[in-house]
Parts: sequence; structure tokens; C-alpha cells
Amino acid sequence: MKVKYIRWSSLGQSGSRQTLDSDKYDLVIQEQCSGTIAFAKRPKAGELLKMILAGKVTDLTVEEFSRLGRNSFDTLSTLNVCQENNVTVHILDMNISSKVHGKPNPVFKMFSHIVSVIAEQQRESLLDITAMGRLAAKQRGTIFGRKPGTNERKADFLQKENSRKILKYLSTGDYSIREIAKLTDSSTATVQKVKRIATETKAL
Repeated sequence: MKVKYIRWSSLGQSGSRQTLDSDKYDLVIQEQCSGTIAFAKRPKAGELLKMILAGKVTDLTVEEFSRLGRNSFDTLSTLNVCQENNVTVHILDMNISSKVHGKPNPVFKMFSHIVSVIAEQQRESLLDITAMGRLAAKQRGTIFGRKPGTNERKADFLQKENSRKILKYLSTGDYSIREIAKLTDSSTATVQKVKRIATETKAL
């Protein structure tokens, strides 16, 4: 079976552009979730892995390497599962496949390592740039969060829509503070605050 896996991050996006070639595949799997979630823990990706392990997939196509994992280790782990189960992986944006004429493609293996590491470094750099921007803003006198002198009841804070989302991810125990911050478009400080207040009020 030839499968295409599509993932997009934000609610404002969609996978419609990536389905234009859907007639080339036996199955197109789509899901909206953060790229910070490990491939095996994504609902649809987890189902895809089960299909691969069951020997139902012969070819797997994705738009780019980063769709296969949350970091370089996770991406390479996914590729190893595909290799061990004789699945040919196709990366569209680089026009490269893991096999050529049925034999392993050494160029693919080299690129998979390089691109995965670069993608991870770019994500880390973005986090560093954001942190530096906030620090520079604070030094200029910018105040983040609630205005001085205001107060908010803990129960009201936990009932906010974003707080409830954060609590949902915290309750699973499967995500780090940074991952939850990305998934809910919050700062790590906000996630830590929700966790602290939830613990104090025994809401978690």
C-alpha cells in the first residue's frame, strides 16, 4: 500500500495543498498537531506505524523530513522502523527516496541525518531568539503578564480556556513544559503557573 502522511501545526492552516496529488496514493493520512509531539504519540501517525509494523505499507511519502519526528532522533527512529519493515520513504521537497531500483539509497541516508539535525537546530534557535527578545523587551521596561496591582482568583484562572487546555496536557504526563507551551501557544511561565496553582488547589 502506498501511503502519504500529512501533518500541519496551527488551526489556521490545513493540509489541502498537500492533498493535490492524493490520487497517486492508496491512502492519505492527515492530522493537525504540533511537530513537538513524538511521531509515535501522534494519533494518526501512531496508526500509521501500526500499519507499517503489520506489513501493510510498501511506500510512505511526506512533504519533508521534519514531518517524520519531533527532533532528529525521533525522525531517524521513524526512518529506521520504515527500513526494518521494507518501506520505501519518499521526501517530496527534496525529490529523494530511501531506495533506488529496490536498493538502499546511500545519499538518502546521508541527507536524512543532515536535514534532521539542521531542522532541530533551527527549532532551538527560534526558541533562543524568542527568549532573547523577551529579555530585551524587559530591559526596555516592557511588562509581561497582568498589570501591577491586579489580582485574580486561582479558581478563575484555572477556568480560563487556555488554562483548561494546559491542564488537559499536564494530566496525561506525556508532555514536557516546553511541549505544552507550544501546543497551547503559551509561555513556559504560564504552563508552570497553571501546574503550580493546580497542584496547590489539588486540581491536577
